[in-house]
Amino acid sequence: MPSAVPVPFLTIVPEERADHFGHDAHVVQFYEEDRFLVEAVGEFLRESIRAGEPSLVVATAEHRDAFQRYLTANGHDVAQLVEQGRLTMFDAASTVQQLMAGNRPDRQRFREVVGGAAAAAQARSPTGRFRAYGEMVDLLWRGGNPDAAIQLEEMWNELGRDHSFALLCGYAMNNFGGERDADRFADVCRAHSRVVPTERYQSLGDADSRAREVSLLQQRAQALEGEIERRQQVEEELREALRVRDDFLCVAGHELRTPLTVLRLQLASLLAHSGGGHPEQDPRNERRLAGLATQTERLARLAERLLDVSQMGDLPALQLREINLTDVVRDSVAGCADVAAAAGCQVRVIADPSVMGRWDPDRLEQIVQDLLSNAFKFGSGADVRVQVRALPHCAELVVRDGGLGIPPADQQRIFDRFERHFPTESYGGLGLGLWIARRLVEAHGGEIRVESSPGQGATFTVTLPTNPPMARPRARA
Repeated sequence: MPSAVPVPFLTIVPEERADHFGHDAHVVQFYEEDRFLVEAVGEFLRESIRAGEPSLVVATAEHRDAFQRYLTANGHDVAQLVEQGRLTMFDAASTVQQLMAGNRPDRQRFREVVGGAAAAAQARSPTGRFRAYGEMVDLLWRGGNPDAAIQLEEMWNELGRDHSFALLCGYAMNNFGGERDADRFADVCRAHSRVVPTERYQSLGDADSRAREVSLLQQRAQALEGEIERRQQVEEELREALRVRDDFLCVAGHELRTPLTVLRLQLASLLAHSGGGHPEQDPRNERRLAGLATQTERLARLAERLLDVSQMGDLPALQLREINLTDVVRDSVAGCADVAAAAGCQVRVIADPSVMGRWDPDRLEQIVQDLLSNAFKFGSGADVRVQVRALPHCAELVVRDGGLGIPPADQQRIFDRFERHFPTESYGGLGLGLWIARRLVEAHGGEIRVESSPGQGATFTVTLPTNPPMARPRARA
């Protein structure tokens, strides 16, 4: 049932009470504190008792107890009222469950459950009228289902065509704390025959004070609208800046690829000729060529990263096929042998012999290389352990380094684009490796997480379903 809190009975203007609750009134009372709600509902029920009309209450256990204490404190025998059928209480959460079909209230169930209770109350009433208070709508709203709350309000209005009752609907004002709640707030107001503001407004004792408060609220609303427009403009400018940046990265990546391809071919040719064993061959030239080849490969990987980051606003498309993750990991580790040696790292692989699944081998290799590169960079001189194992319906890849570690506050941030825990001047790179790894893992329907403490190294764990769904485009991250 819709939650309700009457104004009249809490308000300091008692002559207005009759205006709030006519025979078929549907009033919404917004409130900020439970104390105000309890007093409001308590007075609403007392008016029903004085009129000799039965009342229905659908509320949480906490509120039901509070309402009973309020009635008792004001001289009413609650047990006797319940025994006489003049006060009937239901649990809000269990009643909501009875009415729901999926995420929406079902009209037929509402007619059977709420309509049945309404008919019984009306039959017991000497005047043919009754009063109802409930918190089902408030529970739905707090649970993130405002559409269902509005539909329930409409069902109450339909029920009012068949029965004569006054209905109190109470909404906590903190349900509407976001700027996007304005339309739904208006829907709530339209669903009721009268709207009563919170206790803050009602505490103002004269018409002039209330008029001033309304004017202040109007000014704040105007200022908020202006701020929203300004923020939307800034957000659009930021989106445009991101588009420009991604375009630049894409162009830069493509532009770098062509000269790098030529350079790589020429260096490969020179290295092939330098290994002929000619006496006149200077060993220093071989070392220089090898160094140039290493740096060229590094530039090539950077160019590929630039293309990845410009094209990975949505999850990348995958070329799935049946592969052995253990083979991919061992090949990746072998391919990084020179980099590991340069960093002074020994890599130990502990793997089940066969960890099969449908994955993209190129993307999987990139994930492993990104994690290994991160381990070599921040765990220089320390051993790296790589573990691969098969689990029910998924595979697990664990890369453990003995590096500097990551504080808990930074552990989620390091997976974001261009984010890094340590400064660029101390450790090179763009801060893209872990972000790309996360996006590729997500594209496979998996997850990546890190466990670490400062000075204790870091353990990155990747979980991959063995039969992932095809990647679907997502919003830019």
